[in-house]
Amino acid sequence: MRILTLLVALAACSSALASAGPPAPGPDWFASHRAALAAKLPPDAVVVLRAPSESEDLLDAYRPDSNFWYLTGFSEPDAIAVFRPGALEGKRYTLFVKPKSWAEERWTGRRAGVEGAKSEFRADAAYPMADFQKESRALLAGAKALYYADARDKDFREKLVSAWQALAAAGPEPLPALDVAPLLGQMRFVKDAAEIATLREAVRLSVEAHRAALTRARPGLNEGVLKAVMVERCLAGGSARMAYAPIVGSGPNSVILHYPDANRTMLAGEMIVNDTACEYGLYAADVTRSYPVSGTFSPEQRALYAIVLAAQKAGIAKAVPGARHHDIQDAAYEVIVDGLLKLGLLKGTREEVKTSRSFAAFFPHGVSHWLGLDVHDAGSYEFGDPTDRWTRYFSSNATLRPGMVLTVEPGIYIPAKSEGVDPKWWNIGVRIEDDVLVTEKGPECLSCEAPREIADVEKAMAVH
Repeated sequence: MRILTLLVALAACSSALASAGPPAPGPDWFASHRAALAAKLPPDAVVVLRAPSESEDLLDAYRPDSNFWYLTGFSEPDAIAVFRPGALEGKRYTLFVKPKSWAEERWTGRRAGVEGAKSEFRADAAYPMADFQKESRALLAGAKALYYADARDKDFREKLVSAWQALAAAGPEPLPALDVAPLLGQMRFVKDAAEIATLREAVRLSVEAHRAALTRARPGLNEGVLKAVMVERCLAGGSARMAYAPIVGSGPNSVILHYPDANRTMLAGEMIVNDTACEYGLYAADVTRSYPVSGTFSPEQRALYAIVLAAQKAGIAKAVPGARHHDIQDAAYEVIVDGLLKLGLLKGTREEVKTSRSFAAFFPHGVSHWLGLDVHDAGSYEFGDPTDRWTRYFSSNATLRPGMVLTVEPGIYIPAKSEGVDPKWWNIGVRIEDDVLVTEKGPECLSCEAPREIADVEKAMAVH
């Protein structure tokens, strides 16, 4: 009887976790995005968007294309949306979808169908996907500019643009065909209250997952156990999927930025870099914590960790309205380079190290990216088109505004056999990554409840 009572309580707890997040947005929310896009378009424009026929990750549930979902709310595969903002009322929004067919739905899931596209998703008109070629000519006719999003479907894009060019050839003036992604990137830059609430839930679940992993880490355990703990916590809490493939690397794997395997036995004296987070309502968190397998930092681990944490705090402090995005990079860079110079791991002055790029041997990546519907979210960084990635990092000129969400994620990685480096530093990797909301009052760290101070990390790991 006690076991039954416990199981019921656990089930209730799991159900409560899964239903704790903010509600899904309604049709008005998506309609507002269509109206906002219309305001950015020239008169007589037409917009055509493709939803891919299957997920890029065939091992996970289908995830809708972010731009398609942002404008329609439609989350089924294999669909096309057409917008004619300047058309007559009742002809501005058309969806092409898979029709209802129980013979197919019993294998792949229920569909809204043509009627549901109108009743549930407010399309003015809807047709089966098979009718797109037949109907598209009338939908494109009279438009003066085509904007499209192909969801990486090259064949669809080529056929669409070819049909558009054929229409243009029959007319008296050239008709441009443009990628609509830059306009949607501008719209997705600043998050509204509903998006921020959803992001908070993705972050909250990810923080819970990191706390759970901290208590499990110890010598002799496989990296995959930490990965499994975090995936379980995220999915049990209501996440449909992880935001990206979890990265859990210990020892020699801690210095591999996107280590994919998570199948090595962790040993005493090593560091773990755990870069794992989940989605909630399609919005992504991105959180990394680094900690010693043994639960206590060695002097070398402590020294490098302290530099990275100080660099992260310096970067977060720059995430204020009116700042340039590269201010975050600059602040973190200075702390990391000064720290590595002080430890003797780099030689020269800060400027000499920057000119030679010698810091990249131990600090090989940028420290911030946009976060939202995609883990590397839409929105320009305004760095022009320099070929060298470090030039881009140091010249990211986008101005920060309230409602933007970004990561701050400096790191130091000392590979084995690094030239001129004492072996006591080898195979120590440290990355600390948090999700930051820019507000009128300054930066708000959404994920800093995951332990990151040295004393807090060691205290959390002492609970086994």
